Amino acid sequence: MLRSLDLSDAELCSLGQGEPVLRDDMLSAPEVLACAMDLDGLHAQGRLRRAAMGRGRIQDLRGRGDETIWADDAADLFEGLSPAFHALRLDLNESAWLGLQGFELQLARYPGVADGSPALGMGYTRHRDALAGSRRRRATAILYLNPSWTERDGGCLRVHLPSGSRDIQPIGGRLVFFLSDLLEHEVLPCGAIRRAATAWYRA
Repeated sequence: MLRSLDLSDAELCSLGQGEPVLRDDMLSAPEVLACAMDLDGLHAQGRLRRAAMGRGRIQDLRGRGDETIWADDAADLFEGLSPAFHALRLDLNESAWLGLQGFELQLARYPGVADGSPALGMGYTRHRDALAGSRRRRATAILYLNPSWTERDGGCLRVHLPSGSRDIQPIGGRLVFFLSDLLEHEVLPCGAIRRAATAWYRA
């Protein structure tokens, strides 16, 4: 599954400054396709649940339009993902000295739209994954599971930096990670089905 990170000094500096770090081809194309098919199968079986936002766990399609399942509830299909994200935790601890102790892993699927127009699709409003200084979520890692994503599909991860915003395409096998309490981000509306596995690491 996930390849070793071996973070560079420049990547460590970016991470500490609240910027995202990207790695492509962290999964092979067959692995991405297998994960995508498994997640679509869970959707067809009705095992995914509409996602909610905030401490009150509010469901609001205008703010967040994905369906999710915790990896523990689908361990029969995604048994390889949890060990892979555990290995990633060890990599981050060794390279960045984050002191990460454990994580929760969630799979998410945005439905896309029939005509493929991102303007009509669903996304996730601008937010941070943790409050400043929170120990519950220290780092976020997102692994994209989209076999044939193209720019016209929309659904970029838009990150908001002091220097301005930046859009990251959810290409299959791409890993994005950042410090949960520093980076504001959002998911732009998706014209195609968009799939991801997200780990939130605890300090």
